[in-house]
Order: sequence, then structure tokens, then C-alpha cells
Amino acid sequence: MKRPMLISGVTVTVACAFLMLFSKAAAVVLLALAASAFILYFIKPLNLRKHITIPVICIYTALCSLSFLAYTQKVVEPCLNHDGETAFITGKVVTIPETDNGYTSFTIKTQSIGSKNEEIEIDISVSYTYGKNILLYDFVSLENAQISAYKNEDMEADLSYAATGTVITASADSATVLWHCEKTPYYYCLRLKEILGSRIDLYMTETNGAVLKGMLFGGSSGIDYSVTNAFRNSGIAHLLAVSGLHTSLWCGLLLEILKLLKVPKRIGNSVCGLFLLGFCTVSGFTPSVVRASLMTLMLLISPFFKRTPDSLNSLGFAVCVILLANPYAVSGVSFQLSVSATLGVIIAGSYENKVRKTTDKIKPAPIKSLVNYILTSLLVSTFAGLFTLPVGAYWFGVASLCAPVTNILCVKLAFYGLLSGCLATVLSFIDLNLAHKAVVLIFDFTEYIITLVVKIAGFFSDFKYCTIPVHKDWLVFGITSAAVLGFGGYLAFKLFKKPVLRKITSALCTAAVLLNILVPLFPTGYSDTVTVFACGNNTQIVVRSGTHYAYIVNSSGDFDTDIYSYLPKATCETLDYYIVNYLSYSRAYDVQRIGSRLSPLETHLTPSVKYICTSEGIKIPDNTIISVTGEYLLNSKITIEIVDTYRMQYAIIKGNKSTVYVHLYGDADFSEVVDTSAGDIFVYCGTAPATIPENAESIIINAQSGADIPGFRELGFQITAEDGDIRLYI
Repeated sequence: MKRPMLISGVTVTVACAFLMLFSKAAAVVLLALAASAFILYFIKPLNLRKHITIPVICIYTALCSLSFLAYTQKVVEPCLNHDGETAFITGKVVTIPETDNGYTSFTIKTQSIGSKNEEIEIDISVSYTYGKNILLYDFVSLENAQISAYKNEDMEADLSYAATGTVITASADSATVLWHCEKTPYYYCLRLKEILGSRIDLYMTETNGAVLKGMLFGGSSGIDYSVTNAFRNSGIAHLLAVSGLHTSLWCGLLLEILKLLKVPKRIGNSVCGLFLLGFCTVSGFTPSVVRASLMTLMLLISPFFKRTPDSLNSLGFAVCVILLANPYAVSGVSFQLSVSATLGVIIAGSYENKVRKTTDKIKPAPIKSLVNYILTSLLVSTFAGLFTLPVGAYWFGVASLCAPVTNILCVKLAFYGLLSGCLATVLSFIDLNLAHKAVVLIFDFTEYIITLVVKIAGFFSDFKYCTIPVHKDWLVFGITSAAVLGFGGYLAFKLFKKPVLRKITSALCTAAVLLNILVPLFPTGYSDTVTVFACGNNTQIVVRSGTHYAYIVNSSGDFDTDIYSYLPKATCETLDYYIVNYLSYSRAYDVQRIGSRLSPLETHLTPSVKYICTSEGIKIPDNTIISVTGEYLLNSKITIEIVDTYRMQYAIIKGNKSTVYVHLYGDADFSEVVDTSAGDIFVYCGTAPATIPENAESIIINAQSGADIPGFRELGFQITAEDGDIRLYI
């Protein structure tokens, strides 16, 4: 059988994705189907024995199902059983504590939760006042820890977080260090990572040092939002996620050095294998590093067994090892980006020889090398970008159009900065005056290189159509269509044996995905929406028309929804109006955050909100207008009017199809509203109205209040959960 590990990897990936969608019951069904197919394989009249692929698929499907059942039973379900609890927790800190926005975050392995002795992992967040003295492997106690599962948009447990090993989080009133735990080898791995990071912080500026640590260890902790946003928009966010690109560059450099020293190939491969083990150790064995290292290791050890290295087989092996250890890893963005990028690079490699044959015709050697580098870089970047495009678009909500260009400019440049930064970090441990001078000089060079990469990313990120928005439903439809077309094309190729069918199928699959990514730019009706969020007795509203947004805030308390997932994410989208009618002191910092992240074209604050911001020393956005009421035109299509009757505030949003009246603040009663017509939509929150306007479609977003109205449900009005949200197409 050709490429058995590739077939195994695909089998495990598909099985894990299926199990993630349909949970434990599906694992039992899948296990039964695999066992049945395996038995059928040995029935002679069926003549299946020549198809060796069948038992391989059955075995790996069964292994995947068993692994999923075991991981769910031992890791996931014990965590979810504590969702919604408030308890006294004790446990050991197993990750390096990180501080951000006045809070310290870390993961603990519990010893007890309340009165029960139980070992599970929980992500913890405490005030910096209590968390500043907490160190790795400290045994801590947490008072009144409020435990909750990570939730998705439907407020159900988001099991994709299990890709990292934790599915619940907790915030505590206080944290106390009880004692320091006994150190293990893994502790020293994480400590080495922490020490190296502290050396980088000592010599580099905060932002550039965080970028260097992100490229070395993976992650974006400590990096300014504007920088991570620029990296994402320009299509080079993968530089901050250690992947096959990093390991291949490191191993390629090391092999070239050993080759110059005339070290035998097998010894050189062994040295690279040891280097990969050290690289995994320094990074703390993060999944992307393990996957990349496993794949590279397979390529390195193949000569020892007199086998020809096969990248696809190596990728399949790495996928099998990771997913059988944790089947939920298939839902992690890091895993998906890493595997899809590697697959794209492998396929691009099959075309490199054709590129070299073309460039061989160029006579001057320097020009030939330059052209060859540009073409191969463009080829690799294009294929890697195409394969990661659906994944990145689904997770980040945007698709980068300039990724091929920025990758050509930044990937090798970033690697040189990474190389010099690592060299300087190692030399910084030498306590000699000459070494110190060299360290400062090399770190200055690293600083210059990383600054250049950041500026290139920022330059391309400033283009209006650098990124475009992506609609997840259409993207899923496009991927599903591509899968169906691909399967049909494969069957047609097997039936008619014509290679041209593969090219046609590939083109159709690519077109299916790309067209569905571009759908949000089409003038479709669904792009005009009003989304209303309940926030206690108040509401927040996001109005969208095409690529234009308006955000109306009227909040007096905590607001748990990730509002940024509803606001502009792509560079071609704009927040035209940021309207704040009321805001509590605890949420005042949101005004500065929205202003710095989204740069609204117009910000409208009431005098009371401006007073709160001024008294708290909060910077208000540019182009701020002080007003209580007003009328706004969004995208020349939707009219938004804020009305204040001194008894009630409400918004009137008029679209092409309907008019929506949204209660903002005060008594939930629209009796003073005039010019209403049949089909108008009324959105309430807080206290339910005594009466509902006649001849109108009414929606209430507080179920408890709605239940107080006799016959409300019988009238056919929509009722959502308390503190829920409603999306309307207008």
C-alpha cells in the first residue's frame, strides 16, 4: 500500500472531526462500523483481501473511537461537571503565570475542589494584586472561585478548548501560595523557556521582545494588539505560531553547517534529531512544535531504514500521534493552521523542479538565484496561503489578500531576526565584557530586523482591501461543496483514467471555496442586519449594512458577549458610528479600547459618558461629538434615530424591509411612539410592557419578563433566553 501513514492520518482526522460533531454516541457507532467492516474483510466470497487499505482504515477508526471515549471520560466530562460551581480550590500551578490588563492568568492542576479530592486542569484568572507573587509549580488556594466552562455563541460548552487540554476557567476573589511543589523534568523545561524569555526582555523593547518570543516559542502574549492585528491582516500571523516552517528552516540551516564541516549524512541527521528534541523541550512541548518536529524527524530517520523520505507519510504519522493522544486537538486552530500550511508547502514542493528548470535558462548566476528565490517563495506562499485560507477565514472572520507578497518579504527576514535573537540570547549567559558588547550589538540588529518586519506588516495592513470579511455559513458551504466535487472528481479519474480530470476538479474545488469567501462583498440582502444584546435592563445594538457598521451602547453592568466578534474585523470594513448613550464606570475603559482598535469615523457620547471618561482619565476617540439624541445614515441605506423622551430612550432603525424599535433605557413602553405600522418590530429588555402595540411583530429578549404577560407565548411572539441576543435582517 502506497503511503500508509497518510491514509491513517486522513482516517484519524476525519474520524476525530466526526466525533467532535456528534460526541460519545457517535464513537460507539463508529467503533461498531469499524469492527463490522474489519470482519467483512476476512469473508472470502467478498474478495476484499486485495484491498489492504480497508483494514488500515478500520484499525485507525477503532483506535480513534477508543481514544475519544477515554479522553472524554477521563478529561473532559470531569471538568464539565463543575460548570457553574463556586468553590474553594487548591492545586499546583502548571503553566508560567502571565499578566495582562491588571490580571494574572495561569493553569492549575487541582488537588481539591470544594470538599472533593479531584485532579483536573483549570485556567485561572486573579487580580494582579494576588497573582503577582505566584510562580510556576507553586501550590495555591483560591477563595470563592467561580467555575464556568468555555462557551460558544449558543452558550453551550465549547469543546474546541479541549484541544489545549482545558475546557473550564475560573476567576477567584483571592489566591494564596501555600508552598512550593517538588520540581519535575517538565518544570525545568518550562523554567528554561521562562529564563530565555527574561533574557530577551532584558535587552529588547517590550513589543519587539514579545514578537521574538512569539516566533521562538509560539503565541502572542505581551504583543500589542495593533501588531498582532497587522500580522493577521497581512497574512503572516503564522510567524507567531511555531510550525513546520520554523523547524525546517532550523534543520536546513543546521544541516548546511554540518555539510560544510563534512559531517556524514547519518550523523548530521542524528544531530538534527537531538536538536528537535531540545527545541520541543525549550518550547514546552506545544502541539504545533511537536507536530512539526515529529514530521521533520520522520524525514531525518528514513535513511537509517533505507527508505526514501516521503513528506505526506511523515505528515500523516505526526497527525496520528497527536490526535490519538488527544482527539480534541483536531478542533484547535493551531493544529488546523499548522497541518494545512504544511500540506500546502508539500504540494508546492512538487512544482519547485519546474520552477528551477525555468530559471536555469537565466545566465547571470546572481540574477538567476534572485529570480529563483522570488518564484519559489511566491509558489510556497501561494500554496500555503490557499490551504490555510479557509481555516484562517473561519477562525478569524477575515481573508488576507496580500499574504503571498508579505510572506515573500517577511518570512526569510523574520528568520534572520530569529536566528540573531537566539544567538544573542545564548551569548548573554557568558559573563565577559567582550561577550556583553557582542550581545548588545546582535540584539540591536535583531531589534532592527523585527521592527522592519512589523513595519512591513503594518504597511500592508493599512490597505483598505488588505483583508475582506468572511461569512462562516457560506464558507462551510463552500468547503462542503469542494469536498463533494473532490470526491466526484476522484471517482471520475479512477473510472476514466484521464489526468485532466484531476486539474479540472482542483480548479472547481478552489473556485467553490474562493467564491463563497467573497460572498460578503456581494450586494446580498443578508448583509443588512440588526443584532440586539440584552445587558441587564439595557441593550447594546450592532447595525451592519454591507461593510459599514454602527455600534450603539447603553450598558450599566457587565457584558459577557465578545462584542468584537460582531464588529468590523476586515480592513475593508468600517465602524461609521460609535454611539454611547450610557455607560457605567466599570465599563468606561471600553470607550478607549473601541477607539484604539476600530478607529470609528464618528463617536457620539452623551455629556454624562464624557464626564465619566474624563474623571477616569480615559482617552476618548478622535472626532468625538457630544450629543444626547441624533439621526444617522448608515451606508446611504439605513436610518438610525436615537430618541429620548426623558422617560424612555429608544432607537428607531429603518431598513428597506422593516423598521425596528429597540428599547434602550427606562420604562419598556412604546405608547408614545407614533407612525408605527403593521410589520414593525419592537425589541424590549428589562421590565416587560403592560401592553404590546397592535398590528406589530413584537420580540422580547428577557424570558422572565415575557412570562409575566398573559398569553404572550400563545400570541406567537418570539422569546429568547435572558441576556440573550437577537439578529434581525432588515
